[in-house]
Amino acid sequence: MSKLRDFRAPENESAIYKGIPMSKYTEESRKVIRQVIGENKTLRFVFRGPRRFDYDRFPQTRRASCIKANAVTFSVYIR
Repeated sequence: MSKLRDFRAPENESAIYKGIPMSKYTEESRKVIRQVIGENKTLRFVFRGPRRFDYDRFPQTRRASCIKANAVTFSVYIR
């Protein structure tokens, strides 16, 4: 996995990491992220990207409801 610090979210955002390409979404990378953040914290992985086939909705809603199959990137949040 490329350097995790390259995907660190700005301090003023609630995400810990963002913009990580879906090609990096593997069991190994999720373990590394959990180790870095702390294994006792519950993480939420949120998929980001357009839902290309859902044109009758607003763009913001399409991004917020992106499913894994259509995702381009993902973000990591602490619950």
